[in-house]
Amino acid sequence: MTSVQNKSSKMSAFSLTMLAIGSIIGAGMFLGVGLTIKLSGPSIILAYALMGILMYFNLSFLAELSLLDPEKGSFQTYAAKAFGPGVGFVIGWLYWISGILVMSSEATAAAIFSALWLPGIPLWAFMLIYSVVLTVVNLADPRGFGKLESGLAIIKVIALIGFILLGIGLAFFPLFGTAPGWHNISNTPFFAQGLSGFAGSLLLVFYAYSGTSVVGLAISESSDPEKTVPKVVLSTSGIVTSFYVISVLFLLLLHPWTTYNASTSPYVSALLPYKIPIVQSLMNFVILTATLSAMSASMYGTSRMLNALAQQKEAPNFFNKVTPKAVPRRALLFTNTFLVAIAFLSYIIPNKIYLLVTGASGLLSLVNVLTISLAHWRLRPKLLEKRHGHKTHVLGYPTSNFIVTAIFVGVFFSAFAIPDQRASFFLGLGLIAVTAGVYFLVRHKLGAKSEGPKNMAEHHTPTSENSLHTLKHLAQETEKRISEGLRPKNRS
Repeated sequence: MTSVQNKSSKMSAFSLTMLAIGSIIGAGMFLGVGLTIKLSGPSIILAYALMGILMYFNLSFLAELSLLDPEKGSFQTYAAKAFGPGVGFVIGWLYWISGILVMSSEATAAAIFSALWLPGIPLWAFMLIYSVVLTVVNLADPRGFGKLESGLAIIKVIALIGFILLGIGLAFFPLFGTAPGWHNISNTPFFAQGLSGFAGSLLLVFYAYSGTSVVGLAISESSDPEKTVPKVVLSTSGIVTSFYVISVLFLLLLHPWTTYNASTSPYVSALLPYKIPIVQSLMNFVILTATLSAMSASMYGTSRMLNALAQQKEAPNFFNKVTPKAVPRRALLFTNTFLVAIAFLSYIIPNKIYLLVTGASGLLSLVNVLTISLAHWRLRPKLLEKRHGHKTHVLGYPTSNFIVTAIFVGVFFSAFAIPDQRASFFLGLGLIAVTAGVYFLVRHKLGAKSEGPKNMAEHHTPTSENSLHTLKHLAQETEKRISEGLRPKNRS
């Protein structure tokens, strides 16, 4: 490959930013925000701002690790290097389990959105239909998956921008009756549910920001990463946090916070009283497609993680095989069978399934970000010895690591503050304990890998390269479509 080709295949700062934004914004925002508002009241604005700041630091830690030690792996590699192969094993499997819960959460959200049009069909039926359809999509050529994702990636951003613009008009201009202005916030205590309600919302707010690990995977594919990556970290954090905080602000302005819940998307229910033709259905359709896009992406990444664990001999060799088109069919089908179990669970507890799977997934994701923070704290001094010209972009090291870690630990245990979240808390703890127990049972069989992290990184390479090929294609296609849409048309 020529140098020109190499340069052209690299991802620009814009492409990497769009990729990160697309991987973060999902049902955790479009549906979960209704539940967080119910738990916290107006103070939810502060919760989203705080988690946005923490996301910036988490991205900074992961980005600097990737710049100092550009492994073609993931945070699992750094966890193993910092704390040994046992931690790497647990983190890898927790990521896979968390991925299943994320898919289940997205499938549940998609079913709830679909119920707006067809309320007579149960949630489990929608979940099964969407799971089967997206499984077929993921079994096809990864290039087809990339095209599908590239067509849907920008929808999430468009939906939030559209809602904010519409919210400005409805809140401050009497377009459809009286404009509420600041009334719905000014007449309510900021911490309407007390500090316990605020604390109880933090886990679900954190879940809306999860999905940042793709930045670490894609850094090796970015052009001039020393300059590009710090800009991407700052722009991604700023854009996502701004979208979240501003859109939540307008949700609170349009209606009292007590009117929102998790039974429908607040972005749809906020517009229902205004009876604007087609807008509610259009918004619901946009959010539904964005949620299915996130579900498909989670399906893709989770099946690849199981395949990678098999390559590392940390999962049965049965899942090591891929098709001629690099699709880990066995890993994908096995992973997706768990969606059937979650669909059955939605039949038993339809009103609590979203909170259960979202809370448990958030807890496992918290373990991952805690690992990133601590691995960065431990590995950074040794890595800097080999990179004397490196310019740090992490603010306040190592104090920032300790502060971020302490807050995330607090968020982890805050799940116990709300009675409805305790089932998720114990489910998450149970999954962590079981995964750690499995490692201690099989660690002797993993003895060949005990030389450790170096071998682990080597085994990661093929799967990560396949994943990055599709992710890079997604981002570049999105950038191309946007640039073509903004280019002035020639006049005859």
